[in-house]
Amino acid sequence: MKHLYFIPWIILINCLSSCSSSASISDYHQTNEILKVKSHTYKTVNFPTSDGLNVYADYYSNGRRNPLIILYHQAGFSRGEFRNIAPRLVDLGFNVLAVDLRSGDIMNQVTNLTQKEALKQGKSTAFEDVIPDLEASFDYAKNKIKSRKIIYWGSSYSASLGFYMASKNPKDYKALIAYSPGEYFKIENKNISEFAKDVQIPVYTSSARNEESKWKPIFNSVKSKKQFYLPAKTKGHHGTIALSSFHDDAEENWQAIIPFLKTLL
Repeated sequence: MKHLYFIPWIILINCLSSCSSSASISDYHQTNEILKVKSHTYKTVNFPTSDGLNVYADYYSNGRRNPLIILYHQAGFSRGEFRNIAPRLVDLGFNVLAVDLRSGDIMNQVTNLTQKEALKQGKSTAFEDVIPDLEASFDYAKNKIKSRKIIYWGSSYSASLGFYMASKNPKDYKALIAYSPGEYFKIENKNISEFAKDVQIPVYTSSARNEESKWKPIFNSVKSKKQFYLPAKTKGHHGTIALSSFHDDAEENWQAIIPFLKTLL
């Protein structure tokens, strides 16, 4: 089932998120804000995983076959993490697929529909359990959307999983963007740093200033082209939410990553 939404990005309107006919727009601090981005449409789509779960995602596009960024949220969040981030990425020339992973919850009053279904089916929702969701998202991007360039963008635990996915599928992704990754878990009894050694694509990493020690061993293991950014004027924030315009230092973070993004167009 697919639903088309129109987002009036002049004023954010708080409302509950589901596959309803109204746009699911809400804010991080429960206040309205004005966004300096154009209006965009998105549609909520769903697609199956190899273990029988439906994954839900918001697809933002300007109608062109631009490179596609797959956005994955952090722990306890949903695709709502990206409601005022994805439109700017579209303005920059990308299509965007903002995915609900089964390990998450409500964010910006946007319900994590994948997690909701996973719980209904009695499936585990640990960080490592989302790997089928990541695989299904890529398959949807490649085979349904027909994207020729796919960029993996993770936040917190999903950023860590990006190193695993990029190492296991070296030809699938154009680049890896990892906000606040860390050694939060092991996969196949290996640390994330072990998988980072096999990453062959450009990597961009950023985080709050006090998180550098959590991801630096992972970053140092990467042998491909890479760069990182730490906020110079503020303490920063955990995860991709650092780019949300609810934060006063959001523009600083945008200006840091935009040059990297332009190399992917």
